[in-house]
Amino acid sequence: MIQIGFHGAAKTVTGSNYFIKTDNGNFVVDCGMFQGPDVEGRNLEPYAYNPAEADFALLTHAHIDHSGMLPKLYKGGFRGRIYATNHTIQISNLLLMDSAKIQENNFKLGEPYGKYTNQVALVYNTYDAEETTHLFESVHFEDEFEPLPGIKVKFIRAGHILGAASIEVTIKDGDGWKKIMFSGDIGRLQSPLIETFDTEYKSDPDYVLIESLYGSEVHPNRNDNVEDMIKVINETIEKGGNVFIPTFSVQRTQEVLHDLKTAQEEGKLDKDQPVWLDSPLAQKVSYIYLTALTGKDEALFTFDSLRFVKKAKQSYGLTKQKGQIILAGSGMADGGRIMHHLQTGLDNPKNTIIFVGYQADGTLGRELKDGAKEVMVEKTKVNVKARIVAYEGFSAHGDSEDYKAWIQRFNTDKLKNTFLIHAEEDRAEAFDKELDKIGITKSHIPDWKEEVKLS
Repeated sequence: MIQIGFHGAAKTVTGSNYFIKTDNGNFVVDCGMFQGPDVEGRNLEPYAYNPAEADFALLTHAHIDHSGMLPKLYKGGFRGRIYATNHTIQISNLLLMDSAKIQENNFKLGEPYGKYTNQVALVYNTYDAEETTHLFESVHFEDEFEPLPGIKVKFIRAGHILGAASIEVTIKDGDGWKKIMFSGDIGRLQSPLIETFDTEYKSDPDYVLIESLYGSEVHPNRNDNVEDMIKVINETIEKGGNVFIPTFSVQRTQEVLHDLKTAQEEGKLDKDQPVWLDSPLAQKVSYIYLTALTGKDEALFTFDSLRFVKKAKQSYGLTKQKGQIILAGSGMADGGRIMHHLQTGLDNPKNTIIFVGYQADGTLGRELKDGAKEVMVEKTKVNVKARIVAYEGFSAHGDSEDYKAWIQRFNTDKLKNTFLIHAEEDRAEAFDKELDKIGITKSHIPDWKEEVKLS
């Protein structure tokens, strides 16, 4: 008997979490945080399964919507190993401790958990996060291992971010074996920094769980977006304004820094142009990237005019200057140091805000992207006079064509079912139609907490 419980990223984008029961033992794949106004409250709910009954866990990659509730799993009684690639572990350690610190600070101030709940609560604390990090065990890409007799696991490259994997699990079931492929987040086939998924990798899964976030959509060309971004930056600097780039600490920061470095080398951006990385977390993650990628280029995204902002006091003074490029978290402008920059810089028509990532409903980033003329920034009403620019081509997620390339590597004739996950229902339905075009007709869009027995 094999049964999959879809406890996250089912008809929604975040909170990836799957509980798999087998006759050989039970395990979890991903344990992520729900994000956004309609689902954030789910983080406060008890699990629909007993974490103590999971013998081990598999983590596809470090992003908080895949890893962020692992300490809650620990708090609920889980004590098994958490298998992940080395770089996923390094980045996850940073993100989990940062998440715990934010929760503790908010709790001490008596503020509600997150942005979209009214409940003052602590899902987990620094102790829980620290204990969780001790459960990690590093694995190598394409090395098959057996965490329990009758369950074989292999991590394969997914692209997306450093260390990200799709996970192939082969389970003994009765007299035979069944193979399940968990896509994780699928990266793009064009990536400026990291290795993409292997287009030649072959497999014959019985079941596939596949990301459908951008089902039926095709991303704009990234290089075109970079060219336009540099043009906008130069226009802003020439008129004496500042450029603020809300950016995610993992992957997006490093890619944008690489773009700015390349623009300087090609003479498209002044080599003396100050670029400020105003995010302690992004600085730490960047060090992990540099260490991992030094075989390619020791200065992959570092350059003479790049400056790290350490103290909040220094951060507050940046917006008083002119002609600066400032990268700061968070990527959706719903927290972090970018909030002060927006509070003091949005009402200046000389300034430009550049969004290089997905802006979820309910975030300040989405309000600005949608053209709001007045917004609330940390309880302060601010008029929006700055130029707002948003690019879709920077996404680290693959698009519909990338998803199809990912799944067509496999022997799809053998597929018994394909589960469309990590997407809103309309995107999953749209991708379902795309799968029909390539001959994959057996599919299912699971509900949250739905349990499916694999025959």
